[in-house]
Amino acid sequence: MNRIDINVDPITWGEDLRLEYRGELYSGEVVEMLGDQLLSQEFYVNGIRHGPSRKWWADGRMMSEGEMIAGRPSGVFRKWHPNGRVAEEVHFDGNGMLVARYRWDEDGNYIRGPS
Repeated sequence: MNRIDINVDPITWGEDLRLEYRGELYSGEVVEMLGDQLLSQEFYVNGIRHGPSRKWWADGRMMSEGEMIAGRPSGVFRKWHPNGRVAEEVHFDGNGMLVARYRWDEDGNYIRGPS
């Protein structure tokens, strides 16, 4: 599988907002590195986000994760506070439509129910 680093490799966005690398629609893994630390990881098929999407805090803890299907969010996306506690859980249906959103503060207290 191809892998490019957005901080190193020259990427562009086409008029249709698809990711291009070296003048062609990109398929493969896209990462953002800070030294040896992985900060983000996404996957693309023909320039469109498709597959797992993950971000990490600089200390290596998970910041967010979810799944993209043909450019649309699918299933559950989660975000974490820097202290490691869950900050948000967002649920999407198979068409990428928001179903519910739940939020917690940094101490783990529930903030808001389904929207």
